[in-house]
Amino acid sequence: MEIKVIRENDTELEFELVGEDHTFCNLLREALTDNEAVEAASYRIAHPLLSQPVVYLRVKPGIEVPRSGEKEVEITAVPGIGPKRKEQLAGAGITTANALLKADLDELAEKTGITKSILERYVSEAKKLDYGIPSPPRFVLKQVLKEIAKEFDELQKKLES
Repeated sequence: MEIKVIRENDTELEFELVGEDHTFCNLLREALTDNEAVEAASYRIAHPLLSQPVVYLRVKPGIEVPRSGEKEVEITAVPGIGPKRKEQLAGAGITTANALLKADLDELAEKTGITKSILERYVSEAKKLDYGIPSPPRFVLKQVLKEIAKEFDELQKKLES
């Protein structure tokens, strides 16, 4: 199954399911709707022969996503931060984009001499980077897909016995 993300933010995920039809989409929609973190789940197929299903998922605000898989991102991955800014930030103890996101910008501006408005722009850009942590809707989708897979495996085992 191939998924092509169309739109994603902190509460919504819209994606295309390549190669699937109403059979799987109905199962997925029902499983998503049964999940307590989900506010809305639906899908549409514009044309049965010419288009792929598009699934829409909206989760409740404030869903906690485990951060155990967070990867460290080099500070120079943030657009606008080159060798000079890297050195200034390193002098204040900021060596990764992760640390930049957690930093107090007033303190950091004072320590580095970089204006707060520039630091805010860097933080805005750093938020767009991939830290290996799924968005809340993506996290919920993965949980639901694991549940479906588990139920399918159990059903398959019953049929084999």
